[in-house]
Amino acid sequence: MSETIKERKRQAVTAKYQEDPDFPREILIDITSHCDHSCAFCANSKLPKRRAMDPELVVRVLHEAYENGTRDVGLYATGEPFLVKRLPEYVALAKSIGYEYIYLTTNGATARPERAKAVIDAGLNSIKFSMHGGTRETYKAVHGKDDFDKVMANLKWVSEYRQSAGLNFRIYVTMVINDRNRHEVELLRSLVTPYIDEWDPHLLTNACGTMPENNDLGHIEPENIRGRTKSNVCFQPFKSFTVTPEGFLSACVLDYQAHLLVADLNKLSLKEAWNCPEYRRFRRLHMSGNVKDIICQNCIYNTNVPVSPLVPELTALVTRTGGEEPDA
Repeated sequence: MSETIKERKRQAVTAKYQEDPDFPREILIDITSHCDHSCAFCANSKLPKRRAMDPELVVRVLHEAYENGTRDVGLYATGEPFLVKRLPEYVALAKSIGYEYIYLTTNGATARPERAKAVIDAGLNSIKFSMHGGTRETYKAVHGKDDFDKVMANLKWVSEYRQSAGLNFRIYVTMVINDRNRHEVELLRSLVTPYIDEWDPHLLTNACGTMPENNDLGHIEPENIRGRTKSNVCFQPFKSFTVTPEGFLSACVLDYQAHLLVADLNKLSLKEAWNCPEYRRFRRLHMSGNVKDIICQNCIYNTNVPVSPLVPELTALVTRTGGEEPDA
């Protein structure tokens, strides 16, 4: 709990670059791909389908991952976690199982006091608010929703509740810097600093290759490609995975187009999926630097060339999977 965001990020990219790495300490469970905002830099609109994860799958993954050595879990990925009614139950279950660090990122619009209190009281260790403007006008231009005042009020409430209840969970705010909000970075920082533990701004990326149009939103630094380390090898295939709402294992947290699905968890256990031939082949591609023709090429080199899914039959299953209403 005393670790800073900087330290957690350092640990995240410290990976064993081998075909069969240890089962990850940290995973992400994408409990819903629905989102109530439409941020300009985000690829959520490109999702083939949107749905909430089956509660039985959430329970299974939490138990199975812990049994294999996972101790940190994020309950989000491509969607807004507070849209899920059972979010407090999932946090409480993770805590009862023994998870040491349970966290989520939210746009904060639906993190109203009664909802936030239930999730916090269930045992959440950190909550990060994703805010991309320092005024109502800029916030609306980036988020697509006029929720700036609402989110600021929710953030303030969370901070005040932590103090009044004597709790020690962490509160963060992140901002993706682009040409629409660059002039308000310091303004937003000054507004949220009284209520948070750390300010965590991010430079603009191409969202793991899924948003080449982000180059029109601002300059993307060559060394800022998500997941890329100084060795030019992405850490994510060796360090973690994301379970999608449909029940597939993805090698990337931002796999909005379902291009990096490696296993169907309806057929394999988490351990089997982590060591499956498709995942091992994917790791070999990264270790050799041969990511041509897969989405990782567009991510690492900030290009927009035609690419193919890693396992086309799994991607096809997702596009045929019916969507569900958000569990909210």
